[in-house]
Amino acid sequence: MNKRTLPLLGLVLCVTLSTSAQKPLTNEAIWYSNTFSSDRMQGLLSMKDGLHYTALDEDGGGIAVNIYEYKTGKRTGTVLQSSDLVPSGGTTPLELEDYEFSGDERKLMVRTATEPLYRHSYFAYNYVYDRAGKWLKPLADTAKSKQRVATFSPDGTHAAFMRNNNLYTVDLATMKETAITTDGEWNKVINGAPDWVYEEEFEFTQGYAWSPDGQKILYLRSDEGAVREFDMALYKDQLYPSEYRFKYPKAGEANSLVSLHVFDLSSKATTTIPLGTSNTDIYLPRFGFTNANTVWFMRMNRLQNEKLIYTCNATTANAASLKLIYKETSPTYIEVTDDLHFLQDGSFVLTNEQDGWNHIVWNSVDGQVQRVLTPGNYDVLEVQGVDEKAKRVFFTASKLDPTQQEVWSVGLNGKGLKQLSPAGGVNNANFSTGFKYFINTRSTANDPGTTTLHDGNGKLVKTLKDNSRLRTTLKEYGLQPKEFITVATSGGQVLNAWMIKPPGFDANKKYPVFMTQYSGPNSNSVLDQWGGRDFLWHQLLAQQGYIVVCADGRGTGHRGRDFRHVTYGQLGKFETEDQIATAQWLAALPYVDGSRIGIQGWSYGGYMSSLCITKGADTFKAAIAVAPVTNWRYYDSIYTERYMGLPQDNAQGYDDNSPINHVKKIKGNYLLVHGLADDNVHFQNSAEMTLALVKANKQFTEMMYPDKNHGIYGGTTRLHLFTLMTDFLLEKL
Repeated sequence: MNKRTLPLLGLVLCVTLSTSAQKPLTNEAIWYSNTFSSDRMQGLLSMKDGLHYTALDEDGGGIAVNIYEYKTGKRTGTVLQSSDLVPSGGTTPLELEDYEFSGDERKLMVRTATEPLYRHSYFAYNYVYDRAGKWLKPLADTAKSKQRVATFSPDGTHAAFMRNNNLYTVDLATMKETAITTDGEWNKVINGAPDWVYEEEFEFTQGYAWSPDGQKILYLRSDEGAVREFDMALYKDQLYPSEYRFKYPKAGEANSLVSLHVFDLSSKATTTIPLGTSNTDIYLPRFGFTNANTVWFMRMNRLQNEKLIYTCNATTANAASLKLIYKETSPTYIEVTDDLHFLQDGSFVLTNEQDGWNHIVWNSVDGQVQRVLTPGNYDVLEVQGVDEKAKRVFFTASKLDPTQQEVWSVGLNGKGLKQLSPAGGVNNANFSTGFKYFINTRSTANDPGTTTLHDGNGKLVKTLKDNSRLRTTLKEYGLQPKEFITVATSGGQVLNAWMIKPPGFDANKKYPVFMTQYSGPNSNSVLDQWGGRDFLWHQLLAQQGYIVVCADGRGTGHRGRDFRHVTYGQLGKFETEDQIATAQWLAALPYVDGSRIGIQGWSYGGYMSSLCITKGADTFKAAIAVAPVTNWRYYDSIYTERYMGLPQDNAQGYDDNSPINHVKKIKGNYLLVHGLADDNVHFQNSAEMTLALVKANKQFTEMMYPDKNHGIYGGTTRLHLFTLMTDFLLEKL
C-alpha cells in the first residue's frame, strides 16, 4: 500500500492572487486533456564518466537518446534515433519505451511492447543495440513469451532476464542463452523476481543481483506452494468472463518460502546461501554483493521487528563463512529501505530510528562500531549515495520543516553538513556517477517548479525545464493559494495542514469544508510540493464554494519515530481521532459551516474516510471512500503485520477499527468506489462493507469499475470517477 513548507499561516508562493472572474476549471480539462501537463526530463541516465548524461527527447516524430554535458547542460551528441531501431527483416522502427547502457556503454538494452503485470512489474520485449556496429538483435526469441527484469552484466559481456518464472543468461558475443533455473512455474515457483507481496510491500521487482565482475548471479527463489490463491473476474468484451488467479498471502496466512542461490557463469554451478536459521517463516527483503566473491543479505522475522544483515562467501557458501554484521530490534516495527551502502573497506552506512529520528549511521566492517552522521530532531528520508573519494554521504531530509524536503551532504566523519538544494519546497536530486553534479527537480505547493542542473556543491549551472507554458496556462484559471496552517486539536496534538479557500473568500460568510487525506503510516500529504491534477481538482471544488483542507495526523512521516509508531497495533484509531478533531477545529472557525463537512480518501485514505463517517457520524455529513481497506484481515501479510502484528495475536486491534463493525453509526452520505480488478486492495473489502451496510439498512451510493485495478485509470475512467465524486459532493455536501 505504499504509494512521501511553511507552517506559518498565509506564507505561500502563489501562482496568482487574482480573484477576478477567470476561466473555470472542468474535470474534462483536468483529467482528459494535456492542458495541465508539466515539463519533465524523460529517460535520464548518468554516463559512467560522470561528465555526461543521456535523456529521451522527441525527434522528428520519433524518439532519440541524446547525450548532454553536465558542465554546461548542452547537447553534445546522439546515441541512437528511432530510425536505428528497425528489427532485421522489418520496416517499422520499434517503439522505444525504456533503455539502459551496458557496463562498458558499448551497447544499449532497448525495451518495447511493455505490458504491466502488477504495480511496478511488467513484461516486455528486449533488444540489444550495438553502438559501434549499429546492429539490433532481440535479447531472446520473440516467438517465446516476453521477458521480465532484463539487465546487462557489469562487464558488458552478458545479460540476464526472467521468462516464465525461470532465470536465464545470454552471452552477448553469441547471443546464446543459458537457463539458470528450470523449475519455475506460475503460482508455484518464482526464480529471479519477487512474488506479489514482496513487490508491493518491499518495493522491488528485480529478484537477482550481478557480482561486480559479472561472473556470478545471486538470485531469490520463492516457493509459493503454501500460499493461498486469490481470483478476480475479468470481463474485457468477452462472452464469458475470464478468471485471473494469483498468490496473495493475507494477514496471518502462509507466505512464500524464500531462499538465495548463487549461479557461476563459468562453471554453470549453483550454490545455496545459508540463511543462519532453520526458521522458514522469514523475509529476505534486500540482498546483493559487497565484492566479487562476497554476498550480503538482509533477514527479517515475520513480525518485522528484527533486522539482521549477514555476509557470506559466494563460492563456498557454507555456514562457516556466514557472518552477522548488523542487528536491529524494535518493540514495534522496522521499515525496509534502500539506504544501505557498502564501502570498499567493508564498512557500511544505513539509516535507523534508534535515537528517535531516522538518521544515517556508519558501521564498522563487523558492525560493532557505529557513528550517527546526522544527529538532530529531524528525519533523513533517503540516502542517495556515498562518494568515497570525497568521503561524503548524499541524502534527502526534512531538516528545515516537516512539509519540505532538502538535498544534503555530510562527511563520513559526521562533519561538514551542507544543504545542496535551493531553499523551500520539495527537492529531488539525480546525481551523476561520482557525484560531481546533480539534476534537481523542485516544486512548491503553489508552483509546478523547475528542473535545474547543479554542481556537487549545489551551485546552479543551468535551468533545464522551467514549466513556463504551464505557468502561463495556470494564470488563466485564477488559482487560489494553498495556505499552510497548524491545527491544535482538543486531544493536545498539533498537526500540520493546508487549506484552499474559495475565490473571493469572505470571512463573514459560512462555507462548507471538503477534507482530503491519506493518513497511512509514514506517509505525507501536507507537503510544500506541486500536487498536479489532484491539486487542480481541489481548486475546482474551491471554485464551487468549498474550503478544501488536508491534515497529517499521527502515524504520518517527517516527525520522528514516536509520532509514526504510536499507531502500532491499532491502525485507524489515532488517525481517525485526529481527522475528527481537525473537522471539529474547523467547525469552530467563524467562516465554516460546521454542519457541512465532508471527507475523502483513496486506499488507506478510503479506509480513513469510512471510519470518519462511522465513528465520526456526528461530525461528517459526507464521505467518499475509493478502493478502501475495510478490514485489515483482508489485506496482505507484510504490510498489515508490520503495523498490526498477527491477527491471531491482536484480534481486538484488527476488529476495533474496522469500518465494517461501525456501519450502524452512519448518519451522513457515503460513496463507496472500487475497481473489480484491484489486485492490491481487493474488491472483497467493498463487498464486505456493502453486505454490512445492507444488513444495517443504511442507504449509500456505490460505483464499481470492471477490469480496473487499484489506480482506477485508463481512457475516460479518471474523468468518470472524478465527475462522479464532484457531483456527489455538490448534491450531498
